[in-house]
Amino acid sequence: MTPSLRRFVAGLHGLAICTLVATLLVQGSVQAQPNSAKARPTPSGKGHALSKAVRTPSPWVPNPNVNAKDAYLIVDAASGRELGSDQPDELRHPASLTKLMTLYLTFSALDSGKLSLGDALPVSMSALNAPPTKMGMQPNGTVLVRDAVMGLVTRSANDAAVLLAETLGGSEEAFAAQMTNKARQLGMSSTVYRNASGLPNPEQVTTARDMARLANALLRDFPHYYPVFSVLSYNYRGRSLENHNRMLASYAGADGLKTGYTNASGFNLVMSAVRDNRRLIGVVMGGNTAFQRDRLMADLMDQGFQAAQAQSIQPWTSARVPASARYTAANFVPGIGPLDGRSLAGFTKSEPSAVVHASTAPATIAGSWVIQVGSFSDSRAAQAALERATGALPEATRGHGAVTIDEVQLPDKTLHRARLTNLSQQEAVDGCKKLSARKIHCSALQITAR
Repeated sequence: MTPSLRRFVAGLHGLAICTLVATLLVQGSVQAQPNSAKARPTPSGKGHALSKAVRTPSPWVPNPNVNAKDAYLIVDAASGRELGSDQPDELRHPASLTKLMTLYLTFSALDSGKLSLGDALPVSMSALNAPPTKMGMQPNGTVLVRDAVMGLVTRSANDAAVLLAETLGGSEEAFAAQMTNKARQLGMSSTVYRNASGLPNPEQVTTARDMARLANALLRDFPHYYPVFSVLSYNYRGRSLENHNRMLASYAGADGLKTGYTNASGFNLVMSAVRDNRRLIGVVMGGNTAFQRDRLMADLMDQGFQAAQAQSIQPWTSARVPASARYTAANFVPGIGPLDGRSLAGFTKSEPSAVVHASTAPATIAGSWVIQVGSFSDSRAAQAALERATGALPEATRGHGAVTIDEVQLPDKTLHRARLTNLSQQEAVDGCKKLSARKIHCSALQITAR
């Protein structure tokens, strides 16, 4: 081989090596792109520390058992009679309808004493970095249980779902297993949960019938909390969290429950409405748009009410408030009425939201005792302190007392004095000892004059 030919061959060899290296670099860049979002700064501006907590979703692999999106079911809440349906037992993806089960277990935890409305839950990295929609938590901050619940009800906040799941289950995965177990107990035989929010997971499935069963269970087991589903907006840290369920404002008699949407599910809605003393539960899944879904729901509910009237279906009456109930819907949003205007007279167990200001408070009997848990410049802080305190007290003490937040006008500010009143000396002293053991500041005081 001549020298010139050897140089030519060597040049070709070098060119091939360069081309191979360039190809590998391009492929490496393309493969790295899906994970590049991990390096993006988070809303807090502390991109490097928080980005490590971002969970990269698994690639979506369609569930072969879910063969469509659409389904609907209309049932009478009192009798369970089916008034209209299409594919109600076919598997579908629930999307944010999932949060109804998250709320069911949260309500159960409130009544059992595992949670109190005033509990301040530390914000985890997983909650902070949950994909939108979110209520807007603060890094290294806390969120009251009340705010988290209302963030779920109105904003359908994924960060709130993660926070409650981790609090109640230790991890979202463990909580999802609890959700599935509860679904079986409620007769939801086709439902499987993999997360608390409804974010896309091909294994997370349900049916229209199962969703109707869950709505009925919420009405039956938590009539004292159900009215929160009718709240149109909720103020959180100066931000209005608007309810996604537009049927509350557009359909006569509608008073809950929940919307949902992902690409895989389409537009979903579970709702309930009352007309002429009859309550219907409606489920529509797989709508092409929110407007189309709502229009279909309205038509189906209208037909359902006509059928219920024609069939002389029995009037609906709500379930009695269970003995285990610790709060009412007014604890979440002061002033909200009970379900269907039904009186809750005599419901005295731990009602921190029965806020009584100094100008309207019933006269305190001279010589009675109170437990004071602090004076606060912010009425919400006073209410939270009351809720934490009443949640830690024995049932007997809670049952005897009445909670008040008295406004005290000072020359330069207003204080909100949080008290559990109308107690005997022994109840006040013993109650304060129990609160102190739980590291809750309090004072047992005798009120001798108003």
